[in-house]
Amino acid sequence: MNLAIEEMLSRVRPKIAAILRTRTHYDTATLIGQFKTHVWGLMECHNGGIFHASTTLLNKVDGTHRRFLRELEVPESTAFLQHNFAPPTLRRNIGILGALHKRVLGLSHPMYEDLLPFWQERFGTVPPGKHSKQLYGGFMEVQAQYELFKRSIFGMCCTYNSLPQDVNDTPDVSAFSKAFNKDGTDKMRAGMPQLDVHFRPASKGLIQSEPFKIHWPKVVRHFAVAIFLFILYLCICTPLEIKST
Repeated sequence: MNLAIEEMLSRVRPKIAAILRTRTHYDTATLIGQFKTHVWGLMECHNGGIFHASTTLLNKVDGTHRRFLRELEVPESTAFLQHNFAPPTLRRNIGILGALHKRVLGLSHPMYEDLLPFWQERFGTVPPGKHSKQLYGGFMEVQAQYELFKRSIFGMCCTYNSLPQDVNDTPDVSAFSKAFNKDGTDKMRAGMPQLDVHFRPASKGLIQSEPFKIHWPKVVRHFAVAIFLFILYLCICTPLEIKST
């Protein structure tokens, strides 16, 4: 994954540098428009593949956005509110939610119907208090790597299943994405911190990984067994060695 992201950044960074070299000739709105035209396409065509990557790797991608705005001396909030220049993490999350909505509308490849079946088809009912088009992301089959699952498109089903009914009833993907983008700008105006992690995967999902805990009674018990076996080894082997000498 690291090699794939570095390869993508090797194509993105020269374009960003070329755009910044023209800053003396163009205003901020034009430069941001150039970024959208020439950089977003290279970055976001890989969103489905890098969505489950670690935060450290995704920060490399998001850093190109932050450095560009820093060079222009434009705050991220201003870029978002005035130029519709949303943070990459927010755009990734909205994009994956849009892909899930496309599957719900029956516009995606047929394989997604088997990969992400409707909850009602799998269990015969819809969870109470949820919208009518719940997706099943396979969380009941997860036995390990819960954090990786939560960062994947399957974990994002938990976020999609928590959407209001009116948002879920949106008739096309474009209007669906615009609704989230508007919600993001409203929260930015309200001063919501960490907007870039808004709609993050499985923020309140059904899978919760337990923190690592040391079970001291079990540790002490295993240590005592090890000591006993070591003493037993000495009791048996030492007399044999003396006799042999």
